[in-house]
Amino acid sequence: MQISTLFRGCALAAVALVSAATFAQKSVTTTKVGELASLIPGADRYNTKELTVAGPINGEDLKLVREMCGRDYYGAESEGMTSTLDLSKALIKQEAGKNYFYEKIGFYQRYYAPSADNEIGVKMFYSCEPLKKVILPENTTIISGNAFQYSGLTEVVIPNTVKTIRQYAFANTKLKEVVLPASLTGLENKVFDNCANLTTVVFTGTTVPANIPAELFNKCPKLTKIVVPAEALEAYTAALQGKKPEAATITSVKTIKVANGVKEVARYDLQGRRLSAPVQGINVVRYSDGSTAKVLVP
Repeated sequence: MQISTLFRGCALAAVALVSAATFAQKSVTTTKVGELASLIPGADRYNTKELTVAGPINGEDLKLVREMCGRDYYGAESEGMTSTLDLSKALIKQEAGKNYFYEKIGFYQRYYAPSADNEIGVKMFYSCEPLKKVILPENTTIISGNAFQYSGLTEVVIPNTVKTIRQYAFANTKLKEVVLPASLTGLENKVFDNCANLTTVVFTGTTVPANIPAELFNKCPKLTKIVVPAEALEAYTAALQGKKPEAATITSVKTIKVANGVKEVARYDLQGRRLSAPVQGINVVRYSDGSTAKVLVP
């Protein structure tokens, strides 16, 4: 009996080890567009939980990334299970005929591909339900319409190069907190439409994006905090008048000037996790004199 129990325990441990190895991390660097498929073997396409892609990629490469994130070229569910996608060092390139998604509804049909370099294209990750966290390319300038709509997204890192976010880009996602970069100049309507879990939005720019639309936060019932730079509080309050949920309050954070000789000794996010370097959004900084301060990092 004891031997049998021991054998079963060893077998279960072996299964656990195999399972842990099965759900892998994958990191690849391309040297040219169109070669991603050759760098990710077929077996890895459906068991990768965390995927990092660096280097130039086109629509053909993004077709594979979509498939790994749960949707194939035709929009059907795939066996992909990638939940964390790091594209921070990727370079999205426009290339004619290299599409990542084909959509057909009745007589309507459309091929989707990046329409410009450094663009997160229309419906690029539409309905990719396994996808939970995305770090966008560091040189992204536009996040196109419906880019992440109906995905499982709970966290997104938007670089300080993005100038425009188009309609429904993050609609119907599970985002909880969003940090909008200082580079942002334009927001289209219903970017965050029906984001039922969204509680906090942080604007890091001291210049208010032009013409904030009336339904930017349409159907966001849990949105209670909008954080802005202190020096732009009045401008944001005026720009958001009547364009935010009634329960949402606008608060401000300013950078604290510390006395000579006082040094930063530790930095944390709002969840209390230690940070090794400044991270976009609100950081909590502890100083050598024992004081702490919330700092807004653009």
